Amino acid sequence: MKVLALILALASLLLAAPVIESGTSVSTQLFQAIGTADGGAGG
Repeated sequence: MKVLALILALASLLLAAPVIESGTSVSTQLFQAIGTADGGAGG
């Protein structure tokens, strides 16, 4: 199970790296979406 988690983490980083370099605004939107989905509408 831990192996799958590590793979997913690495994959997310590899996919997020170019996005962050391309435009921080995109990463910000992703973080906001994740925060809202996690249950933090107010931050």
